[in-house]
Amino acid sequence: MRLSRVYVNAPLKLNTLVPLPKETAHYLGNVLRLRVDDELLLFNSQHGEFLARICTATKKSVEVELIEVRRELDADEEQNRLGLHLILGLSRGDKMDFAVQKSTELGVTEISPVYTERGEVRLKPERLEKKLLHWRKVAISACEQSGRLAVPSIHCPIPLADLAQGSSANKWMLEPSGSDSVPESITDRHIDLLIGPEGGFSLAEIDWARDNGFKIVSLGTRILRTETAPIAALAILQHKFGDM
Repeated sequence: MRLSRVYVNAPLKLNTLVPLPKETAHYLGNVLRLRVDDELLLFNSQHGEFLARICTATKKSVEVELIEVRRELDADEEQNRLGLHLILGLSRGDKMDFAVQKSTELGVTEISPVYTERGEVRLKPERLEKKLLHWRKVAISACEQSGRLAVPSIHCPIPLADLAQGSSANKWMLEPSGSDSVPESITDRHIDLLIGPEGGFSLAEIDWARDNGFKIVSLGTRILRTETAPIAALAILQHKFGDM
């Protein structure tokens, strides 16, 4: 039987008791109906993954004992892992949730939502904190499902023109009119991938990207939806350069 897998943002150490957060305890006890002596997996990127056994369970609280180390952190593996920074134009409805979920499953390490000229979403300040918390929950759930240890960083949305420029040599804007294609090799293990909203990029934004060191890359003749493009691009990059 497949074990439930739960992210816990707390110290994890073998043979210790860990009280689970209230929301997690409610999910395990009332949705999954786990009981005392049932087993599950706890993980985070700081301490690894552990087999745990439920010691106490009530309607409001669950406490588990960490009984076995399942995955230890491998510094060499983490250093060699492909660093994928997804810069994504904000989109309407559940498209952003879908993109966060699937890009997390595909190993993205960092997500920067950006406001673009043709994007129709403009978040008011009072909504930002709730939206960021929601996206983080989506990413955590995707990590729990996919077997990842590390939850990707999700940054506060900013205008595309305010985006800080990193030092990576692999900076690519995904754009159907692009004359470049995904290269066969990369010079470092970090990639900045810029993808537009439903309406695509304006000519001024394409010029901005080119002026800031982005290659304008096309995946072919088909125009992909904003929620489809990250999946296609990240799958290609992981297959060529990553851990898939």
